[in-house]
Amino acid sequence: MKGSGNNIPRIRIIDIARLAGVSAGTVDRVLHDRGEVSRATRKKVLGIIREMDYQPDILASTLAARKTFGFGALLPRSTDDSPFWKYPLSGIEEGLREIAYFGVEVDNYFFDHASREKFLSKGREMLAGNHQGIILAPVFTEEAAILLEECAGAGVPVVLVNADICGGSCISFVGQDSGQSGMVAARLMHFGMGDESRLMVVNFTREKGNRDHILKREEGFRRYYDGILPEAQKSLGHLNIPETGGTNAERILEDAIFSSPGGIKGIFVTNSRVFRVARFLEKKGAEDIVLIGYDLLDENKEFLRKGVIDFLISQKPREQGYRSIMTLYRHVVLRQEVERSHYLPIDIITRENLEHYTYT
Repeated sequence: MKGSGNNIPRIRIIDIARLAGVSAGTVDRVLHDRGEVSRATRKKVLGIIREMDYQPDILASTLAARKTFGFGALLPRSTDDSPFWKYPLSGIEEGLREIAYFGVEVDNYFFDHASREKFLSKGREMLAGNHQGIILAPVFTEEAAILLEECAGAGVPVVLVNADICGGSCISFVGQDSGQSGMVAARLMHFGMGDESRLMVVNFTREKGNRDHILKREEGFRRYYDGILPEAQKSLGHLNIPETGGTNAERILEDAIFSSPGGIKGIFVTNSRVFRVARFLEKKGAEDIVLIGYDLLDENKEFLRKGVIDFLISQKPREQGYRSIMTLYRHVVLRQEVERSHYLPIDIITRENLEHYTYT
């Protein structure tokens, strides 16, 4: 492989110039298609370039020109009630430390997780910053589609993180296959409970219809049960709890879980706020209810250790952030082709393997 061994010399512009009998400046003009170069000279230089399989050192030219690349990242603000998004941000910062030397800068824009208006306004503020690439968490599907269209109109490449609503309007998506992760959750539930059909899906969101990844997780969960246990699918309950829950959330949970005959025996929470249901179940002494949710937040790990949460599905949020910025870097700075989808593994975490699972 060219350039992979210690004995293979690196081809330089001056080497091509020497073989062509021209100056290094002439070779540079041919490479970048600028300035006056005769047809014969251009043909000769290009022939040598093809023969030597010369690859321009983009990073070297970037450093020599002191060029900078400004990226923007639009993410929900991390809060005590919703700490998930501090991990993708940490991954972006980790990636930035590796590539800042090459002129990459990132401006972060944060919005209230529950406010579609703030999401759209912050997105437009970011777009007005004339960034050369954008990382976008499309928390609100409808508003994200508007931003993607505006980015496409401005010629700004976008990498989506966590939820895939791209269609053809982004260069890449980094995250899980949401539908598949919902099916994995259902398989775990069925494995632990057999043909028990008193199940419930809990969504911590005001408007599930505008949250694509939440919809797909529930659809995947239902699709599994539809194929394996149709009677469970028919009786499967679902509950939407406003994101600003508090004591109101506990009241909603109590009415839903304990008011039906026999109660609910298994709960699937479609995001990382499963700790809120776990806290409620512990308070009520109902730890025997099988509980499945997402992500290795500190709160979730605590309840997994206690056995209140039975399974966590890790989305690798820090890796989502890291891969997002590195994908944008490869596309914008290195001018490389990037994969349309970076699907991360659907990892299953239990109390038994938690201590050996260190990467959030």
